Amino acid sequence: MSASSPLEGTVSLVTGGGRGIGRASALALARAGAAVAVAARSLDQVEGVAEEIRAEGGRALALQVDVTVADQVHAMVKQTVAEFGGLHVMLCNAGGGLTSGRLIDSDADEWTHTITLNLDSVFHCAQAALPVMSEQRSGKILVMGSGTGHTPTPGSSAYAAAKAGVSQLVRVLSQEVWRDGIDVNEIVPGPVATELTKDNFSLGEAPALSKMERVKAPEEVAELVVWLATRPPSGPTGQVFSLARRAL
Repeated sequence: MSASSPLEGTVSLVTGGGRGIGRASALALARAGAAVAVAARSLDQVEGVAEEIRAEGGRALALQVDVTVADQVHAMVKQTVAEFGGLHVMLCNAGGGLTSGRLIDSDADEWTHTITLNLDSVFHCAQAALPVMSEQRSGKILVMGSGTGHTPTPGSSAYAAAKAGVSQLVRVLSQEVWRDGIDVNEIVPGPVATELTKDNFSLGEAPALSKMERVKAPEEVAELVVWLATRPPSGPTGQVFSLARRAL
């Protein structure tokens, strides 16, 4: 591997890869030399990202996937392996906060769906990826967490509970699979200017969350994704890597 292409010969899979942090991470992983499968519910978005990668000389596969559906997630991994011959980095990025307001006023179905989207999806992705990575005796599972999963935030009970579960899942899983050469880590990006957050803040502005800390671009989070993806065997595992200013 060269210094400019540290992921040459490896395969990455990015969920929620059509926009924001996922898109930036897919592009960054490809620029580091990886073949990249880009997955999301919106096929046109991931096809656009895959085309960007190919236009730069990389290899990419666009997959339309609902990560809350186990069969679709397992099929996603099988298609990736069939196309590229392995799976070395799984970035579990898909998620989002679907509910807001006090728990007493919450809709039960929306609350459950938020848990499913943010926590169950990570379970599905890890369970699908682990057999491949275990056979390879190597792999990185990176999970996009949130400061909300570490610090209580009134009005976000479902999202906070899901992300807290994600954080603990990372720790438990890391202890289960380290003997197979698999590292599992959580990324807490802090506030990031994306399509989903544009109503709250944007780069260069100072409303809402940006008053508490600097708002980052998706590309800054992608740099951390690549750094973790390129750690050597027996690198960090079961850890939280935070770009947020506030202590977790």
